[in-house]
Amino acid sequence: ITFTMKNFLLALSITILYTALPTVQGFGLGGGNKARRGAAAKPSSPLLEDALKGYPFVNDDKTKLSSTFNELAKLYGDEEALGMVKIEPRVLRFDAENFEPCLESWTEQFGLEKAQAMVKRNPGLLGVKPSLTEDADSSMYGSYVVAALRPSPISLAAWGVLLLSLLGNQDFWTDGGFYNGGGSPLQ
Repeated sequence: ITFTMKNFLLALSITILYTALPTVQGFGLGGGNKARRGAAAKPSSPLLEDALKGYPFVNDDKTKLSSTFNELAKLYGDEEALGMVKIEPRVLRFDAENFEPCLESWTEQFGLEKAQAMVKRNPGLLGVKPSLTEDADSSMYGSYVVAALRPSPISLAAWGVLLLSLLGNQDFWTDGGFYNGGGSPLQ
């Protein structure tokens, strides 16, 4: 793949739109109820009902969603698990059996608190298979990028208008984009 400004902006726009589907402010770096691996299993998280209320998909098995949320709350804490579901509701569809092995692998690499913070910033990492977590440096850096690009609805609209206007402007790209004055009529 050749790096061009058009490819970069396209990738950036896809990333922004994907991370902004459930719009949430912040980087997910707050305090709160920290869970620890090996903690006594709770029968159910007190925030389970809140998580299920905010779940936008229909016709999913509520029992599976509940057990997935409870596993998430056991590993990351109740408040953190609810925050991750608010950012990325699809985490309740992920395979909960992968959560603990992934967290263990990331804990070996970064320590427990840093691993938990990484997943909190980018809950999409909960969908990663444990076999893909051996070298997670890019995931750590990527979690900061994903968190920073999780915009508010206003900034999403501004970025969307800018990117669509640039992507749809054929003259801008055929005349060299930003490198050649952007196809300005003043040339």
